[in-house]
Amino acid sequence: MTGQVIETERIFSQNDKQRAQALGWVVNGIANEQVRPPVDGVIVPNPAQELEDVLGRRIDFFLAHPNFSGFIGNWTRVWGPFVYLAQPPFNKYATNVIYVAQKDNNYVVGVAGTNPNSFQNWLIEDLYVGSLANWADYAENDPLLHPKISMGTKIGLDNLLRPHPGSGQTIIDFFTDLLKQAKQNIEILLTGTSLGGALSPVLALALHETKSTWDPNNRATLKVVTFASPTPGNFDFAERYRLRLGNNTIRIWNSLDIVPHAWNGKLLDQIPSLYEPHIPTNPLIEKFVKIGKFLSFARRYTHLERLTPAFTGTFQPREQTQQTSSKQVELDVQLAESLKSRLATENLSVSDDDINGFKQFLQQAAYQHVQAYFDFLMFPPELTRLLTDRTQLPPDLQLPEADLAATESVVSKLLEYSGNPDVDE
Repeated sequence: MTGQVIETERIFSQNDKQRAQALGWVVNGIANEQVRPPVDGVIVPNPAQELEDVLGRRIDFFLAHPNFSGFIGNWTRVWGPFVYLAQPPFNKYATNVIYVAQKDNNYVVGVAGTNPNSFQNWLIEDLYVGSLANWADYAENDPLLHPKISMGTKIGLDNLLRPHPGSGQTIIDFFTDLLKQAKQNIEILLTGTSLGGALSPVLALALHETKSTWDPNNRATLKVVTFASPTPGNFDFAERYRLRLGNNTIRIWNSLDIVPHAWNGKLLDQIPSLYEPHIPTNPLIEKFVKIGKFLSFARRYTHLERLTPAFTGTFQPREQTQQTSSKQVELDVQLAESLKSRLATENLSVSDDDINGFKQFLQQAAYQHVQAYFDFLMFPPELTRLLTDRTQLPPDLQLPEADLAATESVVSKLLEYSGNPDVDE
């Protein structure tokens, strides 16, 4: 296995990793955009298409920007984006998003990560790990292995494989038609960050399992680069993946990023002390880790390419902002009160220091989950800023920012959810 890791590193150059990160990141461009609410009782007729139009123009803006094209070359959007909205009441924000970019005979499939304001992403696709689905739903039954993926991963994968409502075309249909017309062999690289890092290799394996139906002449090569991904399935699934796509896959993860520590029990145990001595562990952090271990208990969750070492993360001291909006102060107070109220019902007492430490922990975790990857891959600062700061968008591509209360509402819902499992020892 160690030899396989070294060989994989040879297959993927630094430029390959940078391209994957850049092209995979832009699909997250509507993560905080809310579907327009009804006006005078009239509902937006096709909210998903409206989000697709905005995201498509944003992706095109990024691909054409000199800071972007100067770094990874000239790429063109050729399919999508396809935005899937969950059923009400979880349809206020995009649930899953996928698109395809092309340069010459190279195609990149970008899969969006967790939408921080989507209850469907958090409560279903991220946290629905207590139940497993048989991989046999997507491939011939394996007599030796019993590969399974989390139910949340299955739901996300099924969403990505749906026909686009406008064209009726699936991602598989797109590549089927493409290969009928292509005069040369092609390379298809699938990539994503966070939830997208879990879904993109699973989608790649689904494509591989059905390759004879959409690529009967075997003219397409599948490759995968994942960033900051949690575990999508059990040990047997990781083995099946390794035997089929392991040589064409690289997993990039940060030792200080909490997301790749889910959902393997030994890795989850490391989370509370990740930022010590800068941020001591406290009952709140331990509580959420205990919930994670309870949800994933005995499921044998295993990372794809599990022997791939993490890059060594660096703790980033957070600068104190000179001025905090009154709205943010109000939301911080509400969050603190929600924490105290919820935990009081479970006979767990926390201090204000614990709550402040928890918020510092989340701030550090956010840096390690996003910015640290751009730093590790040596992105120019101006390109990182372009991709991560929505104020860099031209005025016609900016939408009203989601209410700050939305993220706080998600946290409160997670707290509410955390009260249901009996995880106390």
